[in-house]
Amino acid sequence: MIIAIDGPSGTGKSTVAKEVARRLGFTFFDTGAMYRSFAWFIVQKKCDPANEVEVVKSLSDFHYRIQNHPLGERRYFVGEQEVTQAIREAPISHVASQVAIYPQVRKSMVKIQREFGKSADAVFEGRDMGSVVFPNAELKIFLTARLEIRGERRFQELLKKFPDLAESLDMEQVQKEIAKRDETDQNRAVSPLKQASDAILIDTSDLTVSQVVSKILHLSSEITNCYPRKRFLYGFIYWLVRGYFKVFFRLKIHGLHHYRRGSGIIAANHNSNLDPNVVSISCPEEVHFLAKESLFSIPLLGKLIRNLNSHPVFRGAGDTQTFKTILQLLQQGYKVILFPEGKRSFDGNLQPIERGLSFLVQKSKATIFPVYVQGTFEAWPRLKKFPKPFGKIILAFGSPIEWEEFEGLEKKEAEKEITEKMGRAWAALKKWVEDGAQGTTP
Repeated sequence: MIIAIDGPSGTGKSTVAKEVARRLGFTFFDTGAMYRSFAWFIVQKKCDPANEVEVVKSLSDFHYRIQNHPLGERRYFVGEQEVTQAIREAPISHVASQVAIYPQVRKSMVKIQREFGKSADAVFEGRDMGSVVFPNAELKIFLTARLEIRGERRFQELLKKFPDLAESLDMEQVQKEIAKRDETDQNRAVSPLKQASDAILIDTSDLTVSQVVSKILHLSSEITNCYPRKRFLYGFIYWLVRGYFKVFFRLKIHGLHHYRRGSGIIAANHNSNLDPNVVSISCPEEVHFLAKESLFSIPLLGKLIRNLNSHPVFRGAGDTQTFKTILQLLQQGYKVILFPEGKRSFDGNLQPIERGLSFLVQKSKATIFPVYVQGTFEAWPRLKKFPKPFGKIILAFGSPIEWEEFEGLEKKEAEKEITEKMGRAWAALKKWVEDGAQGTTP
């Protein structure tokens, strides 16, 4: 899937695009990094950036790629040379601005972006992503904002970057420069700044970054429910087990409109050994979960559960190794099923939430997808050796809990707020199910 985000300077494109990509587990394609990488290449070849003919000749030897680090960082390469830090130097940025105006350079860069778009789910931001580069993008967004707001944002950005120049900076002058940039971008011959006819306009003047991101995430979930194809074995077991619960336990799944692609913590109440199976086959994509290390030593079973995205929890390693495993999975863009109560219920009622959930949210900045399961306790209570052959199970996905709601809070305060909000989400879902599961899940 490709999400194209365009708009003039000062609308928050880069910040929003990066966060949307992180939330969805997509790659953020930094167009500026691509142009700066080409500028670095030009400098290394000792090519005069003012000589258009010479610059264009160099395009055939330019090979650019992005490598996503397991911890979520992006690294940029020209050929085999990593240039991630080198392209951030001021002289390189200056050269990038010089060569970016050449039509043939822009056409070549568009080709690179399109090739990348064929191989990965990505968020592209710029001024012509939806109108020129990706006219068939699944979702096109055009961000705008009032000139005075954009000027204020740019002014504050400059103050933050160059505090020593505070006395020489002038708000009115900054606004004039932005207006001049708008005119230049809108009237240039190649790839001018304009809103694609099918792009969705979002005015960010009076919205926070979190609000803009939430709007785009909501739009992305409305436009497509397409999830990556499941691997053969995972898909086979998924549909086999799903069919079993549908037939024998009349499984009903509610609230999938709250579910979306990308990394996140699927936080479910825990009543029974059936819960991991019920939750995983209720999700429309492959998910990951934890299991006792001893299970992996059982012939065939160990190999099977590994292929079903299960990860061992070592008793002797303590919580540190477990948290490390979960954080790595989240940072790689996966969803992880967790049971924040820590252990199965003895009576089917909700239990206190352990501190681990808030720790993971603060460390990973992950979205929480609350899940409430009813009926698994009756089907297989904790003290029974075997489950009943029949029953009724209901699973409900609640509204996502975003980490931005707790950003800026002190650690203990954030822990308290996360725990309490998760508890309220479960309570609301429980009441909704008990009241007959009618209407939209809370």
